[in-house]
Amino acid sequence: MQVESYFAQLRKMIANCAVVASWQYEEDGRTSTLGAFKARISFLDGSFLDFREFVDTSTRPVRRYSYSYHYQKNEQMIFRYDNAPHHPELSGFPHHKHVADSTVESQPPTLKEVLAEISVQILK
Repeated sequence: MQVESYFAQLRKMIANCAVVASWQYEEDGRTSTLGAFKARISFLDGSFLDFREFVDTSTRPVRRYSYSYHYQKNEQMIFRYDNAPHHPELSGFPHHKHVADSTVESQPPTLKEVLAEISVQILK
């Protein structure tokens, strides 16, 4: 898959999310299969998601070398998923989720899964 096709999928997911109010993004295609995508997505309740991915689309599934999905509202972090290698004590290292004042084990989420998690919180 070409990295531009992957970026197009990300843009479509954001555009089709019912709770998105607005969004801005940047793309950096390094090669035809390597690239970085980052965005700020604002939601209807005033919360927002800052996310970034650096990916290799030549593999199946797409390999995300690094990612971060930071969700917050009113200057307070709700959660952040990332794969920064700073919690080796957790199974699934380096993947983890920050929630309030703790860090928990997590599988690496996709943007689709993160948007679904946020949608549930906003619509409840």
